[in-house]
Amino acid sequence: MTFDIEKLEQIPIDEVIKALGGDYKRHSHGKQFNMMCCNKAFHQHGDKKPSLTVWVDKNICKCHVCGIKGNPISVAKGMLGDFKEACKWLHETFSIPYANGCTPRPVAPKIVKSTPKPIEYLRFNKTKKFTKVKIGDWIDKYSELSKVQKLKMVYTFIYRFSLSTDRSKLLEYYKGRQIDKNPHLSKIGYLSVEDITLLLNKLSIFPTEDLIEFGIINDAKHKFPLSWKSPKNVGVIPSFSIYTDLIEGMMLRPIDDTNKWFKGKESRLSIPSILKPLPFGFGYKILQNTCDIYITEGHIDALSLPENYCFIASPGVNALEEEQLGLLGGKNIKLVFDQDEAGLKNALGYFEVSFLDQRMTILKSQKDDLEGMKNILESQGVDIKVTEHTGLKDRLLKAGAKSVEVIRWDKDLGKDVNDLLVNGNLSKVFKI
Repeated sequence: MTFDIEKLEQIPIDEVIKALGGDYKRHSHGKQFNMMCCNKAFHQHGDKKPSLTVWVDKNICKCHVCGIKGNPISVAKGMLGDFKEACKWLHETFSIPYANGCTPRPVAPKIVKSTPKPIEYLRFNKTKKFTKVKIGDWIDKYSELSKVQKLKMVYTFIYRFSLSTDRSKLLEYYKGRQIDKNPHLSKIGYLSVEDITLLLNKLSIFPTEDLIEFGIINDAKHKFPLSWKSPKNVGVIPSFSIYTDLIEGMMLRPIDDTNKWFKGKESRLSIPSILKPLPFGFGYKILQNTCDIYITEGHIDALSLPENYCFIASPGVNALEEEQLGLLGGKNIKLVFDQDEAGLKNALGYFEVSFLDQRMTILKSQKDDLEGMKNILESQGVDIKVTEHTGLKDRLLKAGAKSVEVIRWDKDLGKDVNDLLVNGNLSKVFKI
């Protein structure tokens, strides 16, 4: 029996995930959607908020929690642990004839027992030198580059162009947030409507199909074909590579009301299926440094910190991949999340408690309160179920961080770091 690899790779990846134990929270149709992961052992609460992304056009997937990813064979191998066993299972489960014409024998549905996949943490190499790259030296060699290298070239071209535009409106926006002296402002670019028109002309040196695949322009079937896909009049917040000055992704922040659909929100320009970028501020310089690293929710809070602070501006409380946390091994970390329930839950971790058809959450820092409640309920014969959710603090420590502190303050001073700055209370929380 000879495996028909080509046909196995054509099995719809979402059907493979479902056969392995995953499911749709609600069935989605489109080029990209999320599913509940099949690797159940790694998801403490059944992956109720689906963490596995499916890219239909590429027929691949990736779970952003457990890391299982790839095409049908790769996913089956990750769950079954063996290439031959994975191919055999796919042939039998989906009744795919073998390459030599043999018909797979019918089998009863198999329950795949998933096991947590060890996290392969990235580690920072202090001996590796930092390289500055001139895009012009690579334009003629573009066709020879890998997909990842091409993406970096195109994104870097856009970012460097955004640094050459008129930044007066951008700086006015940040001044309105009382951010006007931070030296890191010089790293943020700007693209107006007019700038984007000029940029699109300059981007014609790159293949149109790449500009579509990298999320820069709409495809030909779109209502506005081959036009700029993201909001306009935006600040361009870069995600740098670790060992070079190339760009791996960008956050685009509208700075006025012309983008009604994006008002107050940032748009992410990145393709995680090709390359998962690190957040703004996460790079070679701070990893070489011995400074404490402050992780904030977004770049506005990061730029609101005292200007001599080392920071990582995470675009969300769960934006960092587990393997990326290994880069912070040996570092002293300060988590500066919003002082609301969501921010504290994701920083500290929490317990989900269910009893008498009621559900509540308790922060890990309030574990003594949980134990007291459990004792009272159990003494009254009430069944209680407790599910633990690991916060970023514990995940960082597991990845090798030297220390992790969750910084907290009275919410009356401000709900986030920028509020502290605007309200004149920054010095009450941070050393200035």
